[in-house]
Amino acid sequence: MIKLFYRSLYRNYQSQRRKSMKNMGGIPSYVNMGGHRIFYWKFGNGNQKPIVFFHGLLDESFGFRRVVKELLNDGHSLYVFDLPGYGKSKLPQVKYLFQIDVWANLLLECIEKLNLKNICLVGHSMGGLVSQHLVLGDQHKRVEKLILLAPGGIPHPEREKMRKILFPKTESQVVLLLRYLYGEEFPEPGYLFRHTLVTIWNDKPNEYLQENTLRREDEIFFGPKMKGIKIPTLILAGAEDEITPPFMMNQMKSYIKKSKLVWIPKIRHAIHLERPDVVAKNIREFYYS
Repeated sequence: MIKLFYRSLYRNYQSQRRKSMKNMGGIPSYVNMGGHRIFYWKFGNGNQKPIVFFHGLLDESFGFRRVVKELLNDGHSLYVFDLPGYGKSKLPQVKYLFQIDVWANLLLECIEKLNLKNICLVGHSMGGLVSQHLVLGDQHKRVEKLILLAPGGIPHPEREKMRKILFPKTESQVVLLLRYLYGEEFPEPGYLFRHTLVTIWNDKPNEYLQENTLRREDEIFFGPKMKGIKIPTLILAGAEDEITPPFMMNQMKSYIKKSKLVWIPKIRHAIHLERPDVVAKNIREFYYS
């Protein structure tokens, strides 16, 4: 009964989020994948090349709302996805499906079904890792430019510490994760919100993702294999990020030859939420370069 209560609170929270996206002009849409559907928000009908967004771990499309708001009047078509298994992109609870490379294949198929071309693909954190997998599998070269926001891609040297932070099991661990995302100035969430996040973030899908990622670390995290990314790439990172710290971003830049690395000072991991204006400005400049 307690879990049902917290799930009900979270559903109400998600409903408020969806209303906010609609109020910004977002059109809720699905791509039918045969047995399940992948959800995305569509903003704008401009003739400019489309910009596609993939969110990070424990997030959903709503996380990009502030960046989207900054870009709404630029004449682009914006496609903001709930990654498979997140938000309204429900997946059957089959353990095999909760893997980064499987998601990349599903999302590439979505892009093909929508017939999107000359894409600027933007991925935050885990969404950045999914984006790398997608680009390397993009045989028809639908993605023209890649923007990675505090991206995953290189195993963290303190794996066990990061695992506990990124997959919180207790209220105190939820608060710790929020500190790593936003820094010390972020207000501590209230009792109900902490309990709700613990309940939702410990669902089977996140457990499956964690197990599959750890089991296949060499296949999921690219390292030097990023050299296979040949398209122009912007890496945008928080200078005080401890989840994807500066040395990892520098290493990533050395692997992706056509990449540019830009630092946002005094910011941690959630750069798209803390400085959406700076993120949008860099997207805009890189898009037209």
